[in-house]
Amino acid sequence: MAASERPMTIRRVGAAGLDDLVEAQNRIFADYIVPIRSSRAFFQDFLRSVGGEIDSVLVAVDGRRIVGYVTPVQDKQEGWIGGIGVMPEHRNRGLGTALMAAAEKSLKERGVTEVNLEVIEGNLRAQRLYERLGYRQVRKLLCAEGRPARLEGYGDLPERATLADIMPLHADSYARACWQRRKPSALAQSARDAEIYRKDGGFVMVRTVETNGFIPFLGVVSDRREKGIGTSLAMFALSRLGELGAFKASVFNVEETEPILRMLDKFDFRVTMKQIEMRKSL
Repeated sequence: MAASERPMTIRRVGAAGLDDLVEAQNRIFADYIVPIRSSRAFFQDFLRSVGGEIDSVLVAVDGRRIVGYVTPVQDKQEGWIGGIGVMPEHRNRGLGTALMAAAEKSLKERGVTEVNLEVIEGNLRAQRLYERLGYRQVRKLLCAEGRPARLEGYGDLPERATLADIMPLHADSYARACWQRRKPSALAQSARDAEIYRKDGGFVMVRTVETNGFIPFLGVVSDRREKGIGTSLAMFALSRLGELGAFKASVFNVEETEPILRMLDKFDFRVTMKQIEMRKSL
């Protein structure tokens, strides 16, 4: 029987199907606009970071083989699509639409009234699918990278802090950020193996993996903005990454605003990717 003639089912993957899901992901995203290589640990860490559960992941199955998947995540009345993909040989047959419909149905049945997602700018096929399904652009998010540097003039040194110390700062400073940035689960996951600092109503995280440096979070509470605190924390973070031996520094999913663009330009960071945040009411 041809692949297009086989009965296709959509079901929850469950923990027992995680290895099969990861194998399918690696085939699905081999030709992606940004190739992704997943692993069991990588996917589990991702789910924890966005507050997701493996039992909520839906897969499209052709016989016994996973040929597509979608990751709906819920937080009270708000939902998020944490990833969707279809095997190359099964594309353009409506499977992506069917997976999205199943994800939205699952979320709606659990009381979700609004769903968010992100799509890489330039991935027109996916963006058009979401637009057909009623999703509309909210804003653009940037990923950027530059070089750590020993900088001076950032004022008093920030003090070391704990995750508990910065939770209230994060709740305020990231209240209007995208899903992946404003959820406490994402903050907690990023805090693992990271150094945390706070200063004057702001905070910053720095982390290194081998010679790669990251600034997972940098936030300033709403009533302390436009006072140079964010710039001061960024200068400190880049200096600290340099001390830790990083040759590259990266930031992810920051909103494309004039202040952010000015800061990136100030530190000679280049934008490596843009994502479009989209939203739909159920």
